[in-house]
Amino acid sequence: MGTTDVSTITLQSSAEFSVAAKDGQMYKIQVAWPMEWQSRSGHKNIAVLYAVDGNAMFLTAAEASWRRATGPHHKGNGVVISIGYPLKGRVFSPRRNYDLTPPSPTAPEGFGGADHFLDFMQYTLKPFVKSMILPNTAIEREALYGHSFGGLFTLYTLFTRPSLFDCFIASSPSIYWSNFYILTLEEEFRKRHVRQQPSLMMYYGSYEQHPPRWADEDAEKYEKRRQGAEERAMTDSANAMYRRLKDSGLLACVTIKEYPKEDHGTVIACSLSRGLTTFFEEWPLKEEGS
Repeated sequence: MGTTDVSTITLQSSAEFSVAAKDGQMYKIQVAWPMEWQSRSGHKNIAVLYAVDGNAMFLTAAEASWRRATGPHHKGNGVVISIGYPLKGRVFSPRRNYDLTPPSPTAPEGFGGADHFLDFMQYTLKPFVKSMILPNTAIEREALYGHSFGGLFTLYTLFTRPSLFDCFIASSPSIYWSNFYILTLEEEFRKRHVRQQPSLMMYYGSYEQHPPRWADEDAEKYEKRRQGAEERAMTDSANAMYRRLKDSGLLACVTIKEYPKEDHGTVIACSLSRGLTTFFEEWPLKEEGS
């Protein structure tokens, strides 16, 4: 038999950085930029998409952005920046429970650190991006993408720091968390005056609230899973929030999309690809039919 050379896979047009928060916590920052760029410096009119849960999202987002570059409608100049953790052997860190959930009166221990994470993004990461990742580059607009707890975090950021991003992409947001506490923050947000009106995209899968029974699942386990999905009420909660925010007039645009026959895990690829494409190529965001 002949020998086979084995080498480590390396990604072109990408880089990884370790950035420390003020409390010493380390974050893995992964970046993907257009393949036609010769360097990361000196560009204009750049769109930047930040994605939390970076260990699970970066490759999906990077490949989606690179694939779009082959299409006829591609406008270029889209950069993906993911925020993850120094992990091995898994894609989700327990630290996300703290980083991605809002402080609330009923938050269990180890949760509710969204403000600390936002401070890191606003005061440490964004300046690092401008000075080290995209030096001498004019960033035209920025978006935040998050799924599940990340989607909850995206909504929390919108309701508490609406000027931090131009667009918020909330995929399957955990609206139910901590007795639906995010609804209290939404109500407070709708009473505010927002000078810079951002846009919001919401996505979810139809199976999240109405899951089918698996082929090898017994009736008791399915009923328990079905009841849990019904209590979390993804479809109902997301659509109710969409209607309220649309009627509030506080946002430049609000859209929502249900993906049929997708569940909480499979909808990630759908929402990330669609959200990224819309933000990079179809900006400013428009409601369907407008």
